[in-house]
Amino acid sequence: MMFMSALIGLTPLIGSLVGKPEVVVAVDTTSDPDLVAKLKSAATMLDRLDMLSDEQLVYNFSSNPKYSWHPGSVSNANAATWPILSTVGVTVAQLNLGPCAMLAPHHHRANNLVVAVSGTTNTYMYQENGARMVEQTLTPGMMTIFPRASVHTMYNTGCENNQLYSFLDDADASTTNLGQAFFMMPKDIGMTVMPFIELSNGNWTATGQAMPQVGTGSQAGFESCLEKCGLSTSSYATNNRVVMG
Repeated sequence: MMFMSALIGLTPLIGSLVGKPEVVVAVDTTSDPDLVAKLKSAATMLDRLDMLSDEQLVYNFSSNPKYSWHPGSVSNANAATWPILSTVGVTVAQLNLGPCAMLAPHHHRANNLVVAVSGTTNTYMYQENGARMVEQTLTPGMMTIFPRASVHTMYNTGCENNQLYSFLDDADASTTNLGQAFFMMPKDIGMTVMPFIELSNGNWTATGQAMPQVGTGSQAGFESCLEKCGLSTSSYATNNRVVMG
């Protein structure tokens, strides 16, 4: 519940940052469905290797269409973006968090290990009903775990770019962002759960649409951090990209 409340509280700020820039879709597109099917049906690993060039055995995260530092991104190497992983059962994601950027509360259908490469990143994890909130601060060389289906979020507390890598034990690990999912529920259900929500012009759908979507995987963070780092809302509006779920 506290995650939902936090997101709703951020809605006016981030809504003002977004403007009308480029639209990015929030899911990975399967790059080569035919190759994926052939790799899955191959009898042996040697057969699979014969289907692939040396270049197809290397993945370049910076070529992922979601790669960005404004405000950041989640670039997935998975069964959709790198066909060889359709036979391995893992996903590796490069997490880029620009100054004050955050990953909204979400969960996966996979166990998740996250390793910090640069910067200082605060993480929060709520595993299940009855569990305590787990808070961590990751600096380079540190790693934490988010068990399958646990709700978690990450936040860059500084004014420099942060980079982390995320390892998940499923080639199709999925991501569900809680705030956006909540507003896909019927209005009567949502308002019963949180009757204190102030709707945009009394409209449940419009209120949900005012939330920032997560096509690149990252969004602008808290106003106090932006001010500390000398980032104006107008500068983030120029660099940020509107995304669609």
